[in-house]
Amino acid sequence: NWSLVEEVSRQLVCSRATDDEMGCLPRYVGGTRTWLSILNRFEHLLLFDVLLGGHIEHRNGDKATVHSTHSWVCTAVSSGSVMRTGTHYAEFQITGGPSIGIVRPMPSLETDAFGNYCFFIGLPRSGITEFYPTFLAQRSDDWGDGSIHACEYLSGDGTMKWTNWGSTTVEGK
Repeated sequence: NWSLVEEVSRQLVCSRATDDEMGCLPRYVGGTRTWLSILNRFEHLLLFDVLLGGHIEHRNGDKATVHSTHSWVCTAVSSGSVMRTGTHYAEFQITGGPSIGIVRPMPSLETDAFGNYCFFIGLPRSGITEFYPTFLAQRSDDWGDGSIHACEYLSGDGTMKWTNWGSTTVEGK
């Protein structure tokens, strides 16, 4: 017994979403999770509101798209999106060989501290892990008890990495 608004929202989501996207939606709608809220999130793309490191900018002023202006390591963060449990879905149009990753929420992170480069997973063989203490200092109850704090996929060679900011695991290559 949904309202007319909820039923129209449900029909719009179901008519627009792919099977993969539908598979990522919650199984039950209720409370604050309504079809209208799902439609709102579906229609509003992920926005990258925080840019870390130099040589990165929004493409044509659109916060849903970013690009690097140089081969430096730089990072785009969507600070308004926190993933909880369940399956999550994102689609990227890739040019070049970027790394794509996910990191724990760190709302107090000082973005000016990173200069011309920023990465959440260091290079284990080179010992580049200088930001790890800064990231670990951001720990909050929202992190839960999970042991993975950041993960990334290198689209150029298919390598996958994840870290707890104490050690890093690399798979692939």
